Amino acid sequence: FAKFLYDYGYVHTLHFRISTAGGIVSANIDKQIKSKASLITIDMGKATFTAKEIPVNCQEAECFGCRIDIGGTQLTIHCVSVGNPHCVIFTDTLDEQQVRTLGPLIENHPMFPNRINVQFVRPISDSEIEMLIWERGAGYTLASGSSSCAAVAVAHKKGLTGKEVVVNMPGGKLIITLDSDWNIRLCGSVSQIAEGVLSDELTEELNRL
Repeated sequence: FAKFLYDYGYVHTLHFRISTAGGIVSANIDKQIKSKASLITIDMGKATFTAKEIPVNCQEAECFGCRIDIGGTQLTIHCVSVGNPHCVIFTDTLDEQQVRTLGPLIENHPMFPNRINVQFVRPISDSEIEMLIWERGAGYTLASGSSSCAAVAVAHKKGLTGKEVVVNMPGGKLIITLDSDWNIRLCGSVSQIAEGVLSDELTEELNRL
C-alpha cells in the first residue's frame, strides 16, 4: 500500500504516515527504480504479549508456551499482538498440509475471541527463520508483514534469534528489526504485480455502501 501511495503521487515525500485499523505506522521509501519505490521500511508499532490485549482467553498474564489440543494434536503456542493477534508455533519441519489442516482449527479456537493469525516457524539461525502462514479470514497465505513481525518478536523473546532477522516465506523475504522496547521495523523489496480499472457500475455500487 505504501508503494501504491508513493508511485501514484498520493504522497510526495520519502517519509510518511499511514493510518491503519491497528494504529498509525510510518513508511520510508529507501530505494527507487525509475522514480518507483523498490525498497520500503515500515515502522510497524509495538509487540505486546499481554493476553488480554491480544486478546486471548487465558488464565495466565501471557499465553506464551501454553499447551493446547488441536484436533487431537498437542501444540505449544506463543501469542502476541502487533496491532492484530497472532499465534506462533515452532516446528522442526514445515508442512503446508499441516498448516492447511490445523490453521483453521487454531484460528477459530474458543481461546481467541477475535480469531487469530497462525504462523508455523522453523528457526534456521539466530538471524534467520522460515515460516508458513494461516491468515485469519483469508486462509493459507504466501507472505505477510505482520506475521513476520509476530514470528520474530516471539522467536527473540524465546531466545532463538537476535534483534534483526531475515524471514523467509514462500512469497518472499523480509528483514525484521526489534528494539529494546519491542518496537518493530519491517524492511522489504516491493514490486507492482497488477493494475486494473473498476467499472462504472461497480464504482456506483461501492459508493452506495
